[in-house]
Amino acid sequence: MILEKKKIVLVGMTGVGKTTIGRVLSKILRRTFVDIDFEVEKASGQKTHHIFEKYGEDEFRKIEKKTLYRFLESKNNPVIATGAGILGDQKVIDSIKEKSICIFLEIKMNNLVQRLTNNLKSRPLLKNVDLKEKLESMINSRTKKYEQAHIIISVDGLTIPDIVRRIINNLKYHGKN
Repeated sequence: MILEKKKIVLVGMTGVGKTTIGRVLSKILRRTFVDIDFEVEKASGQKTHHIFEKYGEDEFRKIEKKTLYRFLESKNNPVIATGAGILGDQKVIDSIKEKSICIFLEIKMNNLVQRLTNNLKSRPLLKNVDLKEKLESMINSRTKKYEQAHIIISVDGLTIPDIVRRIINNLKYHGKN
């Protein structure tokens, strides 16, 4: 079955729940969980926001991409939670789609703003800006890239168990195609 043969990569906006969902999903599927942001921090010895401040977004994206590729090339089949901006170029999208089952966790703007209003500490692109305006800009520039995923799951109004159940059901269906 395809579930055992492919990595699972979660993509979506910052604050959508990729890490939380990824942890739960990996336990249910008995797989390793990989959080790309955490792996970047571990490898660099610095927090994400420090990398952004010190070296800028472009340098962070290079490290992030290199980290992602390392896990996409590994023999293991983990559940991988990416950073929200990882799909910067088509080559990354194509690589994710070729080597994994890509799942886009979709969320409506008002729900995202509500989730992030008091949770900006580790989100460098959202500091000192108009939150809603910045999120709209990010969503507008990223949605077409996210929508190239194999599976799209709307998380609006759902509990974590509901989201995970939908992912698993979609993975089973995806495996039959």
